[in-house]
This record gives sequence, structure tokens and C-alpha cells, in this order.
Amino acid sequence: MPYGGYSYLEPNYTPEEDDFVVLLWASGKMNIEKIAEAIAAESSVGTWTALSTVKQHMFERLKARVFEIKKVGEHAGYIKIAYPFRHFDWKNPLQFQASVLGNIFGLKELEELYVLDISFPLKWQKIFNGPKFGIEGIRKLVGTEKTRRPHIGTIVKPKVGLSPKEFAHVAYEAYSGGLDLVKDDENLVDQNFCKWRERFDEMMKVVEKVERESGRKVLYATNITDKVSRMVERVDYLKEHGWRLAMLDVYILGLSALMEIKQELDRAGIAIHAHRAGYAAHERGNFGVSFYVYEKFYRLIGVDQLHVGTGVGKMEGGILHVRRMRDIIAERKGEGKEYLGSLEFEWARHIKPVMPVASGGLDPTRVPALIELFGRDVTIQAGGGVHGHPKGTYYGAMAMRQAVEAVMNKKSLAEYAKNHNELREALKTWGEYKSNVKEVLNYDVRVLENVSSKGLSHMKKLWEL
Repeated sequence: MPYGGYSYLEPNYTPEEDDFVVLLWASGKMNIEKIAEAIAAESSVGTWTALSTVKQHMFERLKARVFEIKKVGEHAGYIKIAYPFRHFDWKNPLQFQASVLGNIFGLKELEELYVLDISFPLKWQKIFNGPKFGIEGIRKLVGTEKTRRPHIGTIVKPKVGLSPKEFAHVAYEAYSGGLDLVKDDENLVDQNFCKWRERFDEMMKVVEKVERESGRKVLYATNITDKVSRMVERVDYLKEHGWRLAMLDVYILGLSALMEIKQELDRAGIAIHAHRAGYAAHERGNFGVSFYVYEKFYRLIGVDQLHVGTGVGKMEGGILHVRRMRDIIAERKGEGKEYLGSLEFEWARHIKPVMPVASGGLDPTRVPALIELFGRDVTIQAGGGVHGHPKGTYYGAMAMRQAVEAVMNKKSLAEYAKNHNELREALKTWGEYKSNVKEVLNYDVRVLENVSSKGLSHMKKLWEL
């Protein structure tokens, strides 16, 4: 008996050009075919029982179609579902979320449900503007269009507790040591001990001083995350001062607020540095949504820089997983890598690539591995790896810059450190980092496919390699 009186299984269906395709993992109390139909029904036109209000022509036009199931036993498997474009309120990603990422997670028959990836048809992408600046626009702000070197940044530490003047002093030390970017941390906005406007004003004095002294252009990612009306006030203030970069906690904001403030930032000519704080609540565990999905939303809506992990630092996400996240935001197209739970993707030509940000548990010793993993189009951010240098922030910033210079000059860190004391001190402090980036990126795909074929828990082990 089909689920709710209607069948959603169409194994011979080939998705149309304008279909959305969702790849997910599910397991539960029913057999996997029933599970797949329940998910398709609940996320499109059906429910648990037959309905007198459903007309056949309506059903055929709007239903989700389960066109592929890769079984892992009788009660679990990978499922692909196609959704017709006409099913959605096409200017409204929130309605899309409510359909495809909504009620299905509450179905009590399910023991696991994980949305791994979604492909967005080009027809839908053309509705959105994407990034205003993207990689090339960010490079122009810093002046690295020709050198193509990685950007280097830091997060002022401690995360919270410094006064505006103390914060600005730390930033001055970091910029003076050679860094391109200083940013607020995700939980610093407008607390009484460091009011947003006072901090921004102090930072503008520092930026002006650094640019005058060094001849370099530097960036400050000021965190404006708040309710929309307050964010708009801050955007207006940034525009008054001719500032070009703001930071948003995009996952915490949600897509609606992000879309609203994106419009204001675009009008003001301000780029978006997107922090993903909170994403792991969705990514870790057996019920959730992969960051592959959210980063596609963020690129579509139009952030310019986005945190994607490091592969070699303190946050979850190994080399294969982070490389794929980097590719999704920085490349125009990519073949499917379903052993990672990632579908083939292609971006519309007007959707600019986003600058990946690697941040979390980094220091100068990891710079060669990061550049091998990300390439040169990356912003490398180190907090503790700058401020934890035995001689302080200024010297930590110099060591990070020297590590990048070593790679750009095709020299090992040890060799470059012979004539650069700051880097030498960093190597003594943090020791040698033995990179396995090249080895992991060259793993035999057949082996990886065999691992992921055993189920979600095995696939997630690949995410941590």
C-alpha cells in the first residue's frame, strides 16, 4: 500500500532541468521504501492518509518523486528525491526550507534523517544576485589582485572583555605585524564593556594610522549581528564613514534576516564576512542538515567571505569535507562526490565565487597545509596562533605573514625561519606540523565509496579524515 494512499516512488524518473534534487540519508522502523515515500509525501503534497481534497492532476504536478534508493539493509539507505520547480514560492527560500527541511524531521517512524545536499537549478539561481564583491572584490579591497597571495587575519582575543581602546590597540599590533584583516569574534557585538559604535570609531582611527604608516590597505570585519532594525542603523553608520566590510553570524541570523540586511549592505556598497557560528548543531548527529546545503544558500543570497573550517585545526571537519566545502563556494561547477554526500553542482555565471575563510586552532606551522588544501584564494585567520606568540601579538602577526611568504617563495618554514626570528620563535612554540593533505586528497575513490556505502556513520568518518 503506497504511503497515504499515493505512490511517490518513480525509479525510472530522470530529473528535469528545473527540478531541485535532494540527497538524504534515512533509517527507521519501516522499510526504506516506505520511509522514502513518507519523506516525499510530508515535504510535498501528501500526508499519512488519503485525502479527498487531492486531485490527480494536482498530485502529478506537485509531488516529490523518489527516483533513487541505495539500500543499506531493509530499513536504511541513501535517498534521492526530485521536487518540481512549480512546487515552490520561488522568491522565498524560507518556504523551500519549510518544505524540504521542515516537518520531515519530526516523523516518529524515523530513527535517523540527514539531508546531505540539495542541487539548486539554474532557473532558481537566476532570481538571486549572489555576492556583490566575491573573491575578486575582496582582493581589490586589500590590493592583492596581482600578487594573488592568501589573505591573513586575526580575531582579537580574548573574545570578550576588552574595552574599545584595548581592542583597537590589539588590532593595531596585528595590522602593524603585517595582517590584512582584524575581526570581531562571533559573540562580541554591543556589550556595555565594549559598545559597538565606540569600538568601530576606535578601529577607524587605527585603520587610518596603519594605512598611513604602511601604505597597505587593511580590513576590519565589524560584527553588526542583531535584529534587523539595529543592523540597518549600523549599516548606515558604516556608510557614513565610507567603510566596506561588515560581519554577520549568518546561521544564527537565519535566511530571512540575512536577505533583508544583504539588500541594505548592497545599497551601501559593503561586503559581507560571514561567520557560521551555530551550524554544527545541525551538522553533528544523526538528525541534521549538512553545511553543504547552508553554504549554497549563503552563496546564492550573496555573502562575500564565509567560514568553512580548516581541515587541519581545532574545529570538526577533516580534509576531504573542508575541501568540498571550499569547492562549493569558490568554484563555478564540480562533479558529484556522493561518497561525501555531495551532489554535482553548477553555479549560474553571475553568481560570483566566495572567499573561503579558514579559522579555528591555527598557527604559522599549519600555513603550508592550509594553502595546499585551499589554494591561494583563502583568508587564513589565527587568533591564538597570533596572540599566543611568546613575544606578543605584533610578533605573532609577523610570524603568520612570514609563513605565507615562505610558501609563496617555495621555501620550507624551517628554511625561511633561519632568517626570520619571529617565525623561528613560532616554530619553537608550536612545533612541527606534519601535513597529510596531499595523501588524503589522493585517496582511492573506490575505497571511499566502499566506506560510505555502509551508511551515514561511516560516511561521517570520511568527513573527519
